[in-house]
Amino acid sequence: MEQYEYKKYYSVIFILFYLIQGFVQGIPYLVFQPYLTKILGGYNLNIWMILWGISQIPWAIKMIVGIFNDRGGTKFYGRRFPWIISFGIFGAIWWFLLAVYLPKDQSIYLFLLIYIFFIMIGMAFADTALDGLILDVVPKNKLARIQGYTWAMMLVGMGAGGMLLGLIFLSLDAMPVLFILTGILMIFACFLPYFIKEPASKGQESDIKGRPLISMFTKLKNWKIILYTFLAGVQALLILEFFKYVVLIPMGVVNVDETLVSLAGGTSPEGYLNWNSAFYLLNGIGTFIFSMIAGKIADISRKKAVTIFYLVYIPFCLISIVPFIFFIGFLPALIMGFIFMFIFGGLQGALVVSNQTIRADLSKHEYPTLKSTFYAFLVSLSNLGQNVGSILGGIIITIAVIFTSNFGLIYFLVSAFCALCLLLSYILFRTIDVGDYELDHVLQGEEDILFA
Repeated sequence: MEQYEYKKYYSVIFILFYLIQGFVQGIPYLVFQPYLTKILGGYNLNIWMILWGISQIPWAIKMIVGIFNDRGGTKFYGRRFPWIISFGIFGAIWWFLLAVYLPKDQSIYLFLLIYIFFIMIGMAFADTALDGLILDVVPKNKLARIQGYTWAMMLVGMGAGGMLLGLIFLSLDAMPVLFILTGILMIFACFLPYFIKEPASKGQESDIKGRPLISMFTKLKNWKIILYTFLAGVQALLILEFFKYVVLIPMGVVNVDETLVSLAGGTSPEGYLNWNSAFYLLNGIGTFIFSMIAGKIADISRKKAVTIFYLVYIPFCLISIVPFIFFIGFLPALIMGFIFMFIFGGLQGALVVSNQTIRADLSKHEYPTLKSTFYAFLVSLSNLGQNVGSILGGIIITIAVIFTSNFGLIYFLVSAFCALCLLLSYILFRTIDVGDYELDHVLQGEEDILFA
């Protein structure tokens, strides 16, 4: 049997793909809010949260592609590449349509929902096939590191797409050009995997029709994995979005009147984007640094990495409001905002890398010939958690403003909800058999201690 060789430039391709994927995801998330203030003079936070949650549903159903690209592909292009490039082109088309027409009245919310939804179908489904390719070609002892690199670069792409590209084109009033450029980059990113040689595969055709696929939903142990994964994703975007306003309100950048976000004082849409992007840059730097650390720790011990970051993240959610109770004003809010955005990004990135690595190991252990399908299923659940979190955030603030106008109190309710979801996720994680995901040398060490 021919030995498969992992080439170094494969890592570069994966990193570039996720960097551009960061542009595709980051530009709508970071730039569209300031863009709405430029068009409408403000935006409804509850509508935006619900819009965003619905538009990201493709990330929660991406496992559909995993099922089919595990089954087979083409003789000359392999199993993964045809799916990657096809959906990359599909998503790019919707960027081009967005550049052609976007209304300037309240119907803009509906059109943004449609455009973002179909863009994300293209990106999410291409990403699923690439996830399968990563699982196919990356050796286990390098997997956590590659997960760390790719996740970090995606977050860097989100920040760079918003801060650099978004600022330039918003200032030039040339947003359609940005949309076209992003579509072109999306096609480019999805073409790069053409240069990766896929290893020979066996058994996908028979297994896809059999009991292993059904067992993903019927095995009791899988439901622990399902709930652990879903709950770990709820806070990902929710707490970050609300924390941003905790910082920007005392800085005098925005006002939040019930659910309406408007610019304060002489703040311009470009100025709002500057602050928005600066915070996400700090968040991205934290993500990059902590992701590298998490990848290295996870390559030593999977369980230890996850435990460390859960037990730090949970209390941090609860105490993040404290400085903004005692310190108000532009400079204190700015300093604490920068520090806390860095920490939030770091903890979220570290937790994602650690959890994604464990999910990859669980996929290989439980379904070796359907690993892409099961992995995509778990990633979809994590994304579904994010979507549900965003929608619940819109619902929470809609209800909370009936009883209080104090945004700090509203944020604390949101942060407590996020901490509870993380706690439940960690408890469920601890019930999973460590032998299903832990590294062999760690398990051997535990056996040596047990029988010493």
